[in-house]
Amino acid sequence: MGANQPETTISVIIPAYNAERFLARSLASVYGQTLAPREVIVVDDGSTDGTARTAEALGAKVIKRPNGGIGAARNTGIRHATGEWIALLDADDSWAPEKLASQVAAIDPDTVLVYTGARYFDDRGTCTVQNGVDPLTARKLLRYCNPILPSSGLLRRQTVLAAGGFREGTPTCEDWGMWVRLMPFGSFAAVTDPLTNYYVHPKSISASPEKMLAGLRAIMEPTLLARYRGIERWMWRRRIWAEQLCSAALIARDNNLKGELGYIVRSLLAWPSPFFRRRRFAVLAVNLRNQLLPGRERK
Repeated sequence: MGANQPETTISVIIPAYNAERFLARSLASVYGQTLAPREVIVVDDGSTDGTARTAEALGAKVIKRPNGGIGAARNTGIRHATGEWIALLDADDSWAPEKLASQVAAIDPDTVLVYTGARYFDDRGTCTVQNGVDPLTARKLLRYCNPILPSSGLLRRQTVLAAGGFREGTPTCEDWGMWVRLMPFGSFAAVTDPLTNYYVHPKSISASPEKMLAGLRAIMEPTLLARYRGIERWMWRRRIWAEQLCSAALIARDNNLKGELGYIVRSLLAWPSPFFRRRRFAVLAVNLRNQLLPGRERK
């Protein structure tokens, strides 16, 4: 155990919908932790494959529920958990062996969330490393984007419950909303090393720009803009849309979907200032180059 929290107990929560083919990898990474969790809970969110059977065979506690989405599945697991801390893990992701131990060592008495950096893998096995940002930067970025992967998060259970749990009924962005609602309750801590392995698949929710934008609409007014009023609220609404439309353009590019140019043009129309998130102009330039020189390698 970490020096700061000698009695820390952790419940791992894995929401799973038709995730039979991924569970062996994700659960192996949990059981391989240098700091063992108290329990591992797989919430079978109305699967029609062998998700529950596979999870039970691999030693996890299984809770079955009708399909309600990832937010509802996480909340179900958190309500049934007995650990002081909740380690989130999506069924198709995995962890480095030292992930939980490193996070526990970073906990202070007022900490409510500890996150890590990540390694991103696409369906071709290409790996991109992204170190975790420092907590001060993370809080600033959360105003218009989400720098924290859910599978990297270690959360104080009672604080999550006090904040109302994860938003249900939205396909994406429920984790972003949770981080924002946790901010008033205490401090964040970061393990910047890339200890979370995040896998992107062509049919995953994270590969759909429209589902991402639908999730954004659900959390925009009640969560992201809750502290703003008047013209400031209008300005931040436009900035958030500008950044997330740029992300939609990149999702479309990475997954060979139509609409990349439309998304980036809408981004620039939403907030045309060249001083806000300058990468948007680079995305536009690359898109135009790819259209004018289609034989060139896409970047």
